[in-house]
Amino acid sequence: MSEINSGKIKIVVDTNENHSHLPVKKKVGRPAHLKSVDTQKKVFDLATVGTRYEDIALVLGISDDTLTKYYKPELEKGRIEANAAVAGTLFEKAKQGDTSSMIFWLKTRAQWSEKNTTELTGEGGAPINIKVVTGID
Repeated sequence: MSEINSGKIKIVVDTNENHSHLPVKKKVGRPAHLKSVDTQKKVFDLATVGTRYEDIALVLGISDDTLTKYYKPELEKGRIEANAAVAGTLFEKAKQGDTSSMIFWLKTRAQWSEKNTTELTGEGGAPINIKVVTGID
């Protein structure tokens, strides 16, 4: 404790850092989540087959925020492996000549697109003449 005395006012400052004289507040809410090897594997396995994060959190009985806080690496690696497996199958089907797979691959990976354009011209390719009738002379 330190004291400051200016003659008129006496100020006492408690420099005790742990504030042991204050009452201890009890924590409110759910108990802290305990991450384990089993839950890490479960999260990874579910993410690998494309399970939504909300559903994985529900299975574990935790919030979405807690899931991403504790299991972000497992979620990301599982998502990447799931996408890679499906992309590999699609690529193999495209290489084997499956037309739908080839079209899908080219549209999503090679930025191919189907565009329908209609060009209007007048007789013989001349510009179209437009006459505006307003009814006012």
